[in-house]
Amino acid sequence: MTGNRSHAVLVTFRRPDLLADHLHRLADQTAPLDTLVVVDNDADPSIGELVASCDPMPATEVVYIPLGGNPGPAGGFTAGLAELLPTADDDDIVVLLDDNDPPKRNETFAEVQRVLRELQRENDDVGGVGTWGASLRRGGRLRTETAAVPVPVDYLSGNGCPHYLAGALRAVGGPDPALFFGFEELDLGLSLQRAGYRIWSSGIAREHGLSAMVEPARPAAGVEAPTWRRYYSFRNLVVVLRKDGRTLDALAMTLVAGVVKPTLNLVVRPRIAVANLRVNVAALHHGWRRRLGKRIDPVALPGHLR
Repeated sequence: MTGNRSHAVLVTFRRPDLLADHLHRLADQTAPLDTLVVVDNDADPSIGELVASCDPMPATEVVYIPLGGNPGPAGGFTAGLAELLPTADDDDIVVLLDDNDPPKRNETFAEVQRVLRELQRENDDVGGVGTWGASLRRGGRLRTETAAVPVPVDYLSGNGCPHYLAGALRAVGGPDPALFFGFEELDLGLSLQRAGYRIWSSGIAREHGLSAMVEPARPAAGVEAPTWRRYYSFRNLVVVLRKDGRTLDALAMTLVAGVVKPTLNLVVRPRIAVANLRVNVAALHHGWRRRLGKRIDPVALPGHLR
């Protein structure tokens, strides 16, 4: 376990401009990557050409995987890790990245890695560190950790450049690809804890352009129409909670967030409330029955569900 290398899996889907910007931001990192695996969930030849032509990282080995079929971020990360982990040392670092969430500052990777290595000197169970993270509370609620020092958490957000140790990811197999989209990071964090690892929120979010992520949340305004994201979030949260033995929390979330809240909103905006209730019931039914995978195509139903 003497690895000092760092690698990343970057998942992209039909966002060439964002991908190009992300690649350039990676090239500007003061802690350069040894390996970057770009997983294209659309298998678009133009994306492969973009990755091949974008050569701002001479010290980084860049690998392009044209996956296709849009297996979601969970499936994309699984494919990328299958490429990286066989040759990575246990103590190597693996960063999981989405195309629209590049590091906010040039020194972000260096600072997260500094925190990770400092934690390793005092703890033998470090599994990963992210710029920010959250802890799971009763009823399936996530509470963001706001401390300016490293704090153990249950979840490392994808937009916080989560850094994991390769050995920890190898022990749990990475995100569950059956989730497709939504709460795959929480599933990964809880899986790591069950395997004996801890993950940490770094405490440097405010310094790295993520103040909004660690400030107290404001109450949501109004009632929003249902989206495909709502479906996957409700479905997957039930699955993740039950997998972690939190059946009572899954039940509470089902009743309160899934049924009671949209029912109360019938008075405010009845048509949207009914639509939300229908999506919630379908998502929760599939979650409790473990009907996973890509059941609603985000491309066929962008934005609000019809």
